[in-house]
Amino acid sequence: MKREFIRYLAGAAAGVLLAGSPAIAADLTPVPPPAPVFTWTGFELGLHVGGGSDRTRVNLYDLYDFSDSYNSTGAFGGAHVGFNYQLMGPLVIGVQGEYNFAGLVGNSSAFPLNYLATSVREFGSADARIGYAFNNNLLIYAIGGFAYGDIRGTINFQGFPGFPSPFITGFPVNRFFDANRYGFDIGGGLEYNFYGNWTARLEYRYYDFGTRGFADAGFGVPTGLTIAIPNHTSQETMQTGRVGLTYKFAWPSTPVVAKY
Repeated sequence: MKREFIRYLAGAAAGVLLAGSPAIAADLTPVPPPAPVFTWTGFELGLHVGGGSDRTRVNLYDLYDFSDSYNSTGAFGGAHVGFNYQLMGPLVIGVQGEYNFAGLVGNSSAFPLNYLATSVREFGSADARIGYAFNNNLLIYAIGGFAYGDIRGTINFQGFPGFPSPFITGFPVNRFFDANRYGFDIGGGLEYNFYGNWTARLEYRYYDFGTRGFADAGFGVPTGLTIAIPNHTSQETMQTGRVGLTYKFAWPSTPVVAKY
């Protein structure tokens, strides 16, 4: 009787072990690591292209007193580098620097000047950014800071028709007023993480390079007449739109934590 009872217990135990073996095997199956969550924290490097419109307002003084405004338009392209830090939650702050080659050109004419022209050859900025991340992949941000531009102006003066011959010696007069201009920029945009560490952006920017004065000492001609472009000021503002592609360098990512 005792032997039969022991055999019964042994058989029951073996049945339990065999029945539970699939569950035990399932428990031993490796669990895949949690997928990382994209973070905006880290260094970034990217390229961008766009178009812009520069507004020049010239005010002429001395012998004549007039003003004229005209636009210079064209394309530009460049690179940007920066660092972002995502605070607790969706708030993102960062800094960014950029440099651009540009081909914005425009011209006008206004009496007594026969030709005025502006060319924006290059520009750049050092900016701060602040943004809000939706679903952690779409960043809406504002940007602004210090800006500079290589802006070149040309003024041409043909003289006045009907002047006696001695007085028109030395015409036409061409002057080139090249200068680095400094000011500020402000704008905003959208940036979207579309794959891995790659993001694409769409951005608008407004630049104000302020007003700068120029003086022309002129030069003497055989008749004794000094020919010069009157003193003038030039005010420059610019608006740009761009698209860009950015790579964010690897940064310790935040894993997804399973909740039960």
